[in-house]
Amino acid sequence: MSLEILSSDKVLIRDRVDDWKHAISVASKPLLEQEYFKQQYIEKMIYSVEELGPYIVIAPEIAIAHARPSDDVKKIGLSLLKLNHHINFSENGHHASLVFVLSAVDNEGHLEILRNLATILGDSNTVNKLLVATDIDEIINIFKGE
Repeated sequence: MSLEILSSDKVLIRDRVDDWKHAISVASKPLLEQEYFKQQYIEKMIYSVEELGPYIVIAPEIAIAHARPSDDVKKIGLSLLKLNHHINFSENGHHASLVFVLSAVDNEGHLEILRNLATILGDSNTVNKLLVATDIDEIINIFKGE
């Protein structure tokens, strides 16, 4: 199953980041620069984690940062920050090396993306390939199923 919305210009690879807030900010950068959303959306994603806890860490090594649809979001988008050293979202073992950012304009338009992402990330072999990937083209090819 392919995830066409995730293109190479929306994937970043970094060795490490300072903390989980920095991870969300860095992961958001491609979508912010391409005007998928305004800076306020990043602040809302961070606030959501501060208020609700590390719910965005959906599985070991995987986080999907998002906030409620709002006027700050102009279009549906998905970006990825792949970290070589995972970041902790809490002291209770909620850590991630794959930090996705999802922007949604309404409550339904992004659901197909989430379904496709869940299918892809539900395969532990695929996740392991992503975790050891060293360049953006390799990551894109993994999502294309190549």
